[in-house]
Amino acid sequence: MIIVDSNEAAENKRLVESLRKVVEVAVRPLEAGDFLIVGRERQALIERKTVFDFLNSLKGRLWEQLSALKSFEGERRVVLEGYLGLYRKRGWKETSVLALMDTIIAEWGIPIIYTPDLRGTLTYLVWKDKALGEVREFREYPLRVRSRDMTPEEQALYTLEGLCGHETAKALLKHFQTLGNVIGFFQSNNPQVAAERLKDVKVGGRRIPANTIKRMVEVVNTVYTGVEKGGEAASQDAAGS
Repeated sequence: MIIVDSNEAAENKRLVESLRKVVEVAVRPLEAGDFLIVGRERQALIERKTVFDFLNSLKGRLWEQLSALKSFEGERRVVLEGYLGLYRKRGWKETSVLALMDTIIAEWGIPIIYTPDLRGTLTYLVWKDKALGEVREFREYPLRVRSRDMTPEEQALYTLEGLCGHETAKALLKHFQTLGNVIGFFQSNNPQVAAERLKDVKVGGRRIPANTIKRMVEVVNTVYTGVEKGGEAASQDAAGS
């Protein structure tokens, strides 16, 4: 089974449609990576980057993504898709790019798989799914991947990240001081009121997006009724989420 991150699926519908023709696919929000391949004995978490995205993220978000990827207890891969020589056309220093890639492999312990295009990425994902072995029954899989021991403060941040992302979680915890206060706030206010009361809480110099606030209010106040299990029905439900 290949579980595709919901954001990746929304941006690359053609890839998901192609995958569904040959392997079992579910779409869910993943805490790290773009594809979680679940085999009989092992799992593989894969971060897909086009060369352009890879270069743009080298000085920013890539290292946070790699940190989350590294904490996964299973195989980790970065799929680098496209023409690598693009860094020359974009004016990147060749030595710096190659050194950073070496760091990812040697120091972070995360192999990089090169594919020429989307078709190549599709081919690799299908092969990797078969290599890990078919899962005969649908099972639930944890969406979070961090496994190391954390302080209570780190655990609070990690818990809230699942709702709104890392930077927004930090801003909310600094504003409300405790995780309980954050949850209580979103339990007690509708999206419009919450947005108004949070107008002075800034993330990267900007207000928290209204859709993020709306989603947090919805999630915090949703009654949990359990997750449906069992083969095709569960797979279809996950794919539609």
